[in-house]
Amino acid sequence: MKIHRNPWLVLAAALVLAACGKKGPAPEEEPPAPSSRTPWVKARSSEGVPLLEAPAQVLPSPEGQAGVVPPYRARVVKVLVRPGQKVAKGQPLLEVVMPEVSTAAGAYNAATTRVDAYGRRKAQLDALKADGLVRLTDVLEAETKLAEAKADQQSAAAALRASQIDPSEAADIVAGKKPVVLRSPIPGVVVAVSVGVGDSRDPGGEPVVRVAGEGDSRVEARFARSIDTRSASYELVTAGGVRHKLTFVARAPVVDPRDGTIAVWFQPEAGAKLQSGITGRVVVTIPAASGAAVVPARAVGLAEGKPYVVVRKDGKPERVQVDVFASSGAEALVTGITTGDEVAADAALAEAAP
Repeated sequence: MKIHRNPWLVLAAALVLAACGKKGPAPEEEPPAPSSRTPWVKARSSEGVPLLEAPAQVLPSPEGQAGVVPPYRARVVKVLVRPGQKVAKGQPLLEVVMPEVSTAAGAYNAATTRVDAYGRRKAQLDALKADGLVRLTDVLEAETKLAEAKADQQSAAAALRASQIDPSEAADIVAGKKPVVLRSPIPGVVVAVSVGVGDSRDPGGEPVVRVAGEGDSRVEARFARSIDTRSASYELVTAGGVRHKLTFVARAPVVDPRDGTIAVWFQPEAGAKLQSGITGRVVVTIPAASGAAVVPARAVGLAEGKPYVVVRKDGKPERVQVDVFASSGAEALVTGITTGDEVAADAALAEAAP
């Protein structure tokens, strides 16, 4: 009996057998488990690395600022200077009328006249006393009057010097030959004149003239944390990008309760004249010779109150105690390890790794 085969069925069966013999896709390989949960990085040299900076301002020099205030009540007669004008030390700024000064000048002249008269009288009595031709009481009376005249003269001279007037000028002031003036105590530039002709000022009021001059500058910076001044170098970077080297002067022993900052003062290098009021920032850097190294901030852990980093030695992690010189948001400057040592970028993860 002859069997007839359907070619379509044969083809379908062949396709089914081929599909059954074909292998499925290979499963994806899982990535190898990491040897540590944190990368290892090399400690960098600290040379030129600015880890700390703080806002700063150039303070006015006490020798470079002067406010002229009349020592007694004064009425302005003439203004001799204008803002922006350069003045020398001792240069007259204002002509004024001060009754106390005029009175002191008159008293000085009168006392000087009496000193001269009593001095001559005493000299005469001393000559007669040697020959026994004068009474002792006359000599004592002359000495007493001379002493009183000298006391009055010294009192009037002190009042004149308080007004920056030499007592030798008293006669000219009394005679009206020389006006009473207020003088500049420093060389500099007039920055403000706050009076006009006819104005009156009391000694306890605001300065009538302000003069600004040059003097030793002082830079004040305010750090958010205490800084270690050993081996550090400092620079003032102004708002315009100009850099000035600084020398550490002092650090406030207390924290400012207003903002929690610590004030630190610096001196510019010799010859540098900084205008008061300039603002900028003080940048702290550590030289490579200091033996410090830079590591990630999270590389520093804390155990029993002591900082440490995890260093890989001979392929094995090991805790190494360090001293933290400074720390920023991303990096820390430490001593106790050397440049090139391999440290865990995150101390906590390094020790948690299997």
